[in-house]
Amino acid sequence: MTSVVRLIAALLLTAVTGAFVLATNRDIQMSCTPHGMLSLQFAGSAECARLVVQSWAGQCADTEAQRALHGCAAATGSPDAAQQRVESRPPEARLHTARQTLWADFAFMAAYSIFLWMLCARAAATLGGAPRRVGQAATFAAPLAGLADVSENIAHLVFLSAVADGPGEALFAWGHYSVMLKWGLISLIAAFLAAAGLRMLVRWAQPAGKRR
Repeated sequence: MTSVVRLIAALLLTAVTGAFVLATNRDIQMSCTPHGMLSLQFAGSAECARLVVQSWAGQCADTEAQRALHGCAAATGSPDAAQQRVESRPPEARLHTARQTLWADFAFMAAYSIFLWMLCARAAATLGGAPRRVGQAATFAAPLAGLADVSENIAHLVFLSAVADGPGEALFAWGHYSVMLKWGLISLIAAFLAAAGLRMLVRWAQPAGKRR
């Protein structure tokens, strides 16, 4: 199997697993958790994370005053048709779906970290000097982002098992810094790939005799 075929296979696996995660995530998007699992990922405090989980385990109206009290992101207002469907589901079903989303994300994180690793390695091979060294660093960042995602998901599964009690400060910090590390690494990888892609486009735009 050639490197291009392996890269395409990794891309397809990333797309399939990512589509499944998005599909399950839609079933936990309430008016007070409009982004589903991302609402939990970017909760600004342990109390906000607890309110997100409690919303899945109950109703948005039960936590509206608490959200304002603790400075959490406000709900989107009146739920749309899709959010009404989610909010009409039994709380146990929403919590089950949240756990299912996290378990499915393990497959997605393995797929995307392999894909990004392969893509960064391929891009770095076309470069020289300092850009090549940056690309090699980005290659190592890809599996690290996947490991940070594993750490984040384990923390969030513990969040969900606590439900009413919610995460303590230490557990919240574990999940929060795992999220920040993951997205920071992915942002650096995206910046490198964008720069490498732009450089490739510039090279292709030049006459053949001037390409280096």
